[in-house]
Amino acid sequence: MFQPLKGVKVIDLTYFIAGPGTAKILADWGADVIKVEPSFGDPGRSTGATMSTPTEPDCNPFYTAYNANKRGISLNLKSAEGTAILDKMLETADVFLTSYRTGALKRLGLDYKSLSEKHPHIVWAQINGFGDFGPAKDNAGFDTVAFWARSGAMIDITEKDTSPVNPLIGFGDATTSCSLSGGIAAALYQKAKTGKGCKVMVSLFAQAIWSESAGMVSTQYGDEYPKTRLNPGSPVMDTFRSSDNKWFYMSILEPDRYNDALMKELGRDDLVGDPRYCTAAASKAHSAEMVEILSAEFGKHTMDEIRGMFARADIAYDCVQHIKEVLDDPQALENLYLVPVKNNDGTVTKQPMTPIRFALSEPTCIEDIAPTVDRQAPKIGEHTVEVLKEYGYTDDQIAGFLDSGVVTAFK
Repeated sequence: MFQPLKGVKVIDLTYFIAGPGTAKILADWGADVIKVEPSFGDPGRSTGATMSTPTEPDCNPFYTAYNANKRGISLNLKSAEGTAILDKMLETADVFLTSYRTGALKRLGLDYKSLSEKHPHIVWAQINGFGDFGPAKDNAGFDTVAFWARSGAMIDITEKDTSPVNPLIGFGDATTSCSLSGGIAAALYQKAKTGKGCKVMVSLFAQAIWSESAGMVSTQYGDEYPKTRLNPGSPVMDTFRSSDNKWFYMSILEPDRYNDALMKELGRDDLVGDPRYCTAAASKAHSAEMVEILSAEFGKHTMDEIRGMFARADIAYDCVQHIKEVLDDPQALENLYLVPVKNNDGTVTKQPMTPIRFALSEPTCIEDIAPTVDRQAPKIGEHTVEVLKEYGYTDDQIAGFLDSGVVTAFK
């Protein structure tokens, strides 16, 4: 795959998922990403344990999902020597990416004001929980808190009158990382034109609000959440179940055009042209009763039969899959959205690939735009010595740093 960020250098001072995920996207686009960690490492290295995933040094697939294709250096930023090394790295870096809280960055002299004055060429990018202003600006904000809970997503995407959803870990983080990587790319364009960097900001809360933008508008005009599939906003945009117990989602955005065709396919010619069901406004007004009718009719047919109906009527639908089923989805595999990646211990994990691909000419096969996994996520300080030598430090200086604890190198 063509990598448009070749030659861009990124200093990655992030932890857990959203920040590392952003840097992973930039690395996949060709940037040289150097992940900076303390001697004890990114706490995200152990997160996979909460999801039954191995967290061994040679097999940490959850951590690899957000940190592959990077190099790693371990610095003690509480020491003057450690901050001096980072400052030397920033002299020639294009991007400084962080998910540290602003107060911590100020104590380290790594806040935007301090760095932009010293290194005006730097694109300074931060991801936080709730934004730069307001009463919650200094609050800790994981995606479950800032993206899911505060935004309303945790309660309003559930079936009505049930409990809040127990969200998929990292869902809001990964979504926000896509936005931040795009923002950094825009800032790099500005830098290419002017030679000057700028500050790029995104919060998990802001991303959630944007992701919910349709509901943010509609609820001001009487739309209500959470909804129930028994009485949705549109009865032809809902989940149904086949006779062989397969759930699917049907999405008819133009009821006036497609509802009669659906009734014909279901053998309900008696309802074709029925003023209660053949238009968008009427079907919405009779949503609950139409869902009851459709549920009964779909329940008479197997999923294969229903697929045939939808194909003939050109109606958009898809089966409702579990995440585990997607691991073997031929569409995901053929497009290399999931790729088998060998862990350092020889085992293999199907890893999700970042979603954007680039090409200089029209791809003729998937290999033309295939993503690459050049390296596993770095172990703590795995490339410390290599990186320090690139910045001109001698063997004696590096040995001194290692002896004094200024840097850590993986052994």
